[in-house]
Amino acid sequence: MKVRSRQVFALPLFLSWFICLPHGSWGAEPKVQIQSPKDGSRIVQDQEMVLISGKVSTQGERTPNVDIFFVLDISGSTANYAGVDLGDANLPSSGSPRWGRPQISIFGGGLGGPPMRDLRNSILAAEVAASRRLLSQLNAQTTRVGLITFSQDAKIVQPLTHDFEKVKQSLDNVFMAGPYGGTHMASGIRLAIKELAGLGVSERRTDAVKVQFLLTDGYPTLPIGGGRRVTVEDTDLAINAARISGKAGIKVHVFALGDEALSYPAAAVGIAKESGGIFTPVVRAGDILAILENVSVVGVDFVQVFNETVGQRASYLRLAADGFFSSSVPVVEGLNRIQVTARAGDGAIGRDSVSIYYQRGQQRSLDLEVFLEKEKNLKLEVERLGRSKEDIQREIDRGREESLRHSQQPPPATEGPPR
Repeated sequence: MKVRSRQVFALPLFLSWFICLPHGSWGAEPKVQIQSPKDGSRIVQDQEMVLISGKVSTQGERTPNVDIFFVLDISGSTANYAGVDLGDANLPSSGSPRWGRPQISIFGGGLGGPPMRDLRNSILAAEVAASRRLLSQLNAQTTRVGLITFSQDAKIVQPLTHDFEKVKQSLDNVFMAGPYGGTHMASGIRLAIKELAGLGVSERRTDAVKVQFLLTDGYPTLPIGGGRRVTVEDTDLAINAARISGKAGIKVHVFALGDEALSYPAAAVGIAKESGGIFTPVVRAGDILAILENVSVVGVDFVQVFNETVGQRASYLRLAADGFFSSSVPVVEGLNRIQVTARAGDGAIGRDSVSIYYQRGQQRSLDLEVFLEKEKNLKLEVERLGRSKEDIQREIDRGREESLRHSQQPPPATEGPPR
């Protein structure tokens, strides 16, 4: 099965009225719900823009609830360079990581380049920063997030919670503790299944879409390979775990970071395929900051917000992985009719609309200003990567085709220090 994906990044003002996201075969009409403002609302404010927000999903996903587990690879090789300087993007602002000597990967370095120079620019740092970035866009009222790490074995760092501050602190703690050990990928997937199914320490919730976001810079080397070599058996164990996840209705979206992960992509491709998830190759590991947030878990491919009264689209629009959207829409005094259109992966269309009355006043909307400032900061984080969204997307497309071709190749006959 070829998994298709279309990504969206920080867009220029004149293009930011639409969002394109990866999708699978949902086969259901999208449901669109504008939550704010309510139909018939009268809005008096200084800005000639109104914040429109709501939720989109497919009818096949009747619940607004979403449970997401970040499943992060913290093996020794994640100490290697992410390929780009990350700056201070969503990393702890104080303190020094308590990392020991970084372990060398089987292939002798990250991204075919030098070993780790600055811990804040490591692959692990990129994983943490991207996870925090995605977390900032999710809706804590209906979405729960948890955190699992895997190296020698899997560990639940944070059970599913609506308290995103706890998740952020857990991500910071993972970064400060640093990488170590081999890559027991199957254990991470299995533990996430247990938690999402309500069989672990996370509170059970049956009415939620359940997904794993698995980030790895390598391939399985445990338990059979002892953390030192790649084996078909370790790969099969990871894929079998993903098959169980899929049967439990839990997709595993896999992000393969860097040269090493893409040199032997059999596990990453197989995990996504068998669970019904999306495989995304990230050639330069640091680009995960611009990529992770672009996987939708609710089956929606496209969203547009349009003021029919003045014939203008939203100037900024952000669609989160859990289906919640926010946008700033130009308005004129008097009646404004706003329509939101969503498209599912199979082309089915859903719509919702509201009529609002706008009057120019002296008070400014704090919610609108916070949204616009947040969008500005998110855009700056992506611009720091030094690549355009088109370049990153082309690289993803090439990498996906190559990985799908190479996924049936035997593992490399290598042996090295534990990863």
